[in-house]
Amino acid sequence: MTLPKALITLSAAVFALIGLAYMIAPALMLSVVAIDSTPTSAFLLRTIGVALLCAGGFLWAVRDSSGRQLRLVLIALGGYYVLSSVVDLSAYSESVVGMAAVPSVIIRFAVGGICLIVATRLT
Repeated sequence: MTLPKALITLSAAVFALIGLAYMIAPALMLSVVAIDSTPTSAFLLRTIGVALLCAGGFLWAVRDSSGRQLRLVLIALGGYYVLSSVVDLSAYSESVVGMAAVPSVIIRFAVGGICLIVATRLT
């Protein structure tokens, strides 16, 4: 398996699993980063879960792509990972989320950087 395909396949699985978790157990998922669940936050997390689950399906569908399409998917993934890390880091700096968010920020930032680097090196 090539690195681009591995990045997309892994992302598809992670998006789908997290999307399902957000839909099924939003309070548990919020508790990981020390946020209390409310009916509004549970609704919003379930809505995000639907989007992530669908995004996982889209990523799975394009995992065998090549050329321009593969580059675009990797750039989009890189942008998602980096920007979501910035949002989470901001939430951490404002004490919205707990320390448990920091490892996720670091991992997603690194994976996002790898996606962007791989995208620029595709021929």
